[in-house]
Amino acid sequence: MVRAAAPDAIVVEVPLRVPSSDAMLVQGIAELVSRQVAAQARLTSRMKRALESLSAITVLGTGVNRTPPQALTASTLLTVWQEALNSLGELPILSVSIDDAELLKAPQIGILKTMVESVSPVPLLVSVAGGPDLMEKLTQRDASPILRAFSGAVFDIGQFDLEETREALEAPLTGMRASGRWEAEGVQALYHLTHGYPYLVQCFAAAAYKDHQRIGAGEVRAAIPEALRLASSWLDRELTTASNEDIRAFAKIAGLDKIELRSSDFLRLGVNSVYIPRLVSLGVLKHLSRGCYELRKAPAIAYFQALRRGLSIE
Repeated sequence: MVRAAAPDAIVVEVPLRVPSSDAMLVQGIAELVSRQVAAQARLTSRMKRALESLSAITVLGTGVNRTPPQALTASTLLTVWQEALNSLGELPILSVSIDDAELLKAPQIGILKTMVESVSPVPLLVSVAGGPDLMEKLTQRDASPILRAFSGAVFDIGQFDLEETREALEAPLTGMRASGRWEAEGVQALYHLTHGYPYLVQCFAAAAYKDHQRIGAGEVRAAIPEALRLASSWLDRELTTASNEDIRAFAKIAGLDKIELRSSDFLRLGVNSVYIPRLVSLGVLKHLSRGCYELRKAPAIAYFQALRRGLSIE
């Protein structure tokens, strides 16, 4: 959306994958911005200075050094970043999106807050995406200033209904003027397999779509192995020690589309009470108080594991 509104903007996405130090977070952002700056067709002298400053952020061990060698402590890490921003002042906007942001520790979220609130000659848009753990970190009492920095626009995507799934599949094709077409039965089959969870919808769409073809239910079912392969980069690491019955119970609970749950919900679903402590130990649920729980893991994990194991979760 940013690129469409401002083609000359610098837009980067930072997938965290693993926890990082303060220095590594800033270095990761700086490297991606550097690549975008270097790819600009016409570099001005100011942008060349920005490129030089950004490329100077180098992490060595647990410290931060500058190239050419010049002592740079962690407390002055953002000084180099500010130098780069000052040289990017002619850009329409700099957009930085952090994915898997639940892996951020409080100091790293604080660094992003400092970036957002610092005076910058270039408009700076920072967005973070993550699961329930991220929201919990943002709402902790000592993190309230950080929450205010990121509360301008907060979206909980949740799960698509059938019509939203159809729109998610068809809208990109219109924008790219693609030649493939989703048949109604194909959309229905994909929705049935993914339960409308956005990440799985994306993986199944990538696996099943073919240019110049109509994608029906058969094409979607044939794409299951490839879709699971695409989704495994994240989901394959989740709940590897869970039993099949754990996965079935998780999937039934996820189907309620609720975050806060009570013991009566489990009873209504027919989930054996013996699996509730197991799901708590696996991190799927968090015990809040007597008879009250919170869903902590993404429903996509249950649906992915059920598909991979060939489990029925109707």
